[in-house]
Amino acid sequence: MNLGNENEYQEFKLGLAQLDKGLRSLSAMLNRNMEGTVYFGVDDDGNIRGLEIGKRTLLDIRSRAAELIEPRIILDISKEQDESGRFFVKVHAEGTDIPYSCDGRYFLRTAASDEQISSGLLRRMLVSGNADLLAQVSSENQDLTFHGMVRFLKEKGIHASETKAFLNSFGMFNQEGQYNLLSYLLSDQNETIIKVMRFAGTDKTVVDERTSFSGQSLLISVQQILEYFRLIDLPKKVDLATGIRTETPLFDLQSFREAWINACVHNSWSDRIPPAVYLYDDRIEVVSYGGLPYGLSEEGFYAGTSKPVNNRLFTVFITCAFSEQSGHGIPQIVKMYGREAFSFRDGMLIVTIPFGYEPDYVKARFIKKEAQSLLTESQKSVLSYLRDHPHASLQETADACRLSLGGVKKIAVRLQAMGVLERVGAKKKSTWVVSS
Repeated sequence: MNLGNENEYQEFKLGLAQLDKGLRSLSAMLNRNMEGTVYFGVDDDGNIRGLEIGKRTLLDIRSRAAELIEPRIILDISKEQDESGRFFVKVHAEGTDIPYSCDGRYFLRTAASDEQISSGLLRRMLVSGNADLLAQVSSENQDLTFHGMVRFLKEKGIHASETKAFLNSFGMFNQEGQYNLLSYLLSDQNETIIKVMRFAGTDKTVVDERTSFSGQSLLISVQQILEYFRLIDLPKKVDLATGIRTETPLFDLQSFREAWINACVHNSWSDRIPPAVYLYDDRIEVVSYGGLPYGLSEEGFYAGTSKPVNNRLFTVFITCAFSEQSGHGIPQIVKMYGREAFSFRDGMLIVTIPFGYEPDYVKARFIKKEAQSLLTESQKSVLSYLRDHPHASLQETADACRLSLGGVKKIAVRLQAMGVLERVGAKKKSTWVVSS
């Protein structure tokens, strides 16, 4: 009788003297495929050689596995016999609580060998496994309130409160009864800064605008960013060339929503690095950290297989109607923009959403630059002074630029009409803002 070849799902050991090595292989297979089988009494080529099995043999195997493998696993151990009457032992296990260690070390099955896991891969496995770090790790701040979260949930029609029972239903306490990292993210004291940055151009050389969301529940920040981009997408490009009115959106708002929610759900929040959104002249990039969840292939990812990194946060998002369990988000983006919308690099997942046309704010910036290039020396002098002295009066500006007050007034009016200068606030306490 022959059992085939050793592979990522099965390992052969000739005798029980190799029990520890066999259990190491079992832990490696669990880490790779969440199941595995080790046969004792079988040679490397899969041939049954037989094994002497005593009354305590199976019990000793179970006891040794309990000593070596963490977290604990349930073994299916059986005494088998081939057609020639030779006995051998089959040890099978399944488990999803990865990563599993054997004698304090972590291994991964590769083909028919067991390789020790690198620290980087181990970290991915810990973040992506069933051990929800947001739920387990204590918040450094235990003096938390949840007024904003409760108000937000009530607006969604959810009967929310700050009682311990309600918060516990959201999984906001760890095993020691302390507020966990999930609680911190949902609290009023959440100081995690989520940034939306707009760049002047198609790279990060020049920052045009920076908007930050912090000091509030993550749920509120998520909603505010969705609203921010809904307003950006409001203008539509209208085409009447064919005699039929057609409107082109700047980008697919539903695809952005899916990208942003997925970024929040799958982000490695335990590293304290929040997701971010970057706007360029020609695209939006939604960036989350942690990369592709361990155990999820790219094919599974594109197909919409749901494997949330932060299970309890995912549950909260479902309750708020941010997320669904259908897993249609990624396929939605693929349908609109293709697989090339996604890139995985340096532990990041980047979703790129191209614009359907040149945004109005980009056109306005080029118009301003063109206008600035046509400024007279006197206009440049006034503009430069007001950029460095935003609270200066026109008389002070006239004196500094060696111009008449009447001339400076005309220049200021002209610069405002060109859109390169703006006066903000009441006249006596106004501020001059120079457009870049």
